[in-house]
Amino acid sequence: MANEVRIKLTDEQKAKIKNATGKDMSEIRVGSLGDNPAVSETPRAQTTRAQAMRSQAARSQATRSQAARSQAARSQAARSQAARSQATRSQATRSQATRSQATRSQATRSQATRSQSTRSGEGV
Repeated sequence: MANEVRIKLTDEQKAKIKNATGKDMSEIRVGSLGDNPAVSETPRAQTTRAQAMRSQAARSQATRSQAARSQAARSQAARSQAARSQATRSQATRSQATRSQATRSQATRSQATRSQSTRSGEGV
């Protein structure tokens, strides 16, 4: 058993093991590590970790991209709102111009009526 390893446990570690298993242990003995991925890190475990980190980076990038799209949408909405506001002002100006023209038209009619009444008064 040349490959056997003994690890002495601290009092805290002993208490945790007793609470979890109900057994008293003063040390842990490992005779062979074998292919246990929990004990020895294999190239496969390293690959899995690297893939997880890439995946997390991709998610982070996607979140940033969505935030940028959301910001752009808000910006466009603000521009659209400003355009509507200007269109409303423009519409109001046209409406006022129409009222002004109507007033001029009524004034012209009123003058024409006065002119006609003056003419009809001359003939009498």
